[in-house]
Amino acid sequence: MRNLLIAHVTGRQVNESDYHKLRHFFMGLADVSEKVPALVIEHADLASLWQSLKYSCGSLEDRKTFIIDQFSDFLESLEKDTQTSEQVARSHQVLTEALLHDTWNKAIVSLEQKPEVAVEQMRLMVEQLCYQLLRNVKVVPDPMQHNLKALVGLTERSLMLSPGKKYFHVIKELVAGCEETLSAIENFRADRTHLISGKIDSADRDLSSAKVLVSLYGSLCSMLLSAWRVHEMLIEGESSA
Repeated sequence: MRNLLIAHVTGRQVNESDYHKLRHFFMGLADVSEKVPALVIEHADLASLWQSLKYSCGSLEDRKTFIIDQFSDFLESLEKDTQTSEQVARSHQVLTEALLHDTWNKAIVSLEQKPEVAVEQMRLMVEQLCYQLLRNVKVVPDPMQHNLKALVGLTERSLMLSPGKKYFHVIKELVAGCEETLSAIENFRADRTHLISGKIDSADRDLSSAKVLVSLYGSLCSMLLSAWRVHEMLIEGESSA
């Protein structure tokens, strides 16, 4: 990941999807996520990172040095605490209600220390769940599309394409508007980030906003997962019939 970012900010061609995969992987590891460099947490795509560094770091060498410094503590912590294959496997567990609530509770506990990490973990859970549900209904998202709103919208539409009429209205009520809901959540996040910048009480405001965002992302996951459970009931009912 470090080498990929260095290549990007020094003008070389990189694969955007590789960054998303690596970012998702490390942010999803429970024992590693809190050590992920701040610039990875703050920048969901390479364009955002470039906009941030092209002015703050004037030369290619300055950008390279900045990224190396950002990753030094992270890499040292990985060397001291190597992840076992069992821990890595846990990071790819199928997202169930139990795992959702476990992650949600952990995010709430970590809010005081690292609110931005807690928020990003819950946002990544929305993304993880969408990919999981799309696999379940055999829908393949566009590999070049990394917009979470589009991913949630595709999941919403795919769940409503039920193989029959039974429970359709239940599923529709659960997921209709999920894309708009995510858009509202992301707009709130952007607005609050803008409002707290430069304020004396920014830490308190940031924590308050993070608490709201963790709950909103968790609630969105819960609705999508509930819709899938109803969808499963529908399929099981038709199979038995």
